[in-house]
Amino acid sequence: MEETFKHIITEHNGILYKIARSYASEQADFDDLYQEILVQLWQSFPRFEGKAKVSTWIYRVALNTALTFTKKKKRKLATSPVTAWMADTVEDGSSQVAFEQAQQKRIDLLYQCINELAKEERALVLLHLEGKSYEESADIMGITSNYVGVKIMRIKKRLFTLLSEKGYGGI
Repeated sequence: MEETFKHIITEHNGILYKIARSYASEQADFDDLYQEILVQLWQSFPRFEGKAKVSTWIYRVALNTALTFTKKKKRKLATSPVTAWMADTVEDGSSQVAFEQAQQKRIDLLYQCINELAKEERALVLLHLEGKSYEESADIMGITSNYVGVKIMRIKKRLFTLLSEKGYGGI
């Protein structure tokens, strides 16, 4: 059982990382949330009957854990505005390093904006970014697929507004 669990976690680690990163703004909170998700998955693993996809089960447990975690913390995730988009010239002149730094800044800003969304909206964004269909997202979230489509459209508009307010119009 332990080997099967390790294999599942290794195979779906990206899901855990994305959810923890989206619900925790600081490294210490990320580490705590990631560990809590693993604990909850391990505790619920014996009850997983295989009626749903493994990824659906992981999303449900991870998102519920993240929502509970944020309720316990009872704090708003603070964001800081990003003032520069392109990395400054790197001392060694490496354009690849500068590109990677700029890309990381864009990703960080996107996650900051995602953190400003309501908890349920964050969950839908993560599912959407993971490439889940509306039907899969609806199954995971316990809502209709039509409602998922409506919410995704509204969330995209909200994210565009948040990104624009922070000075970035290129996403």
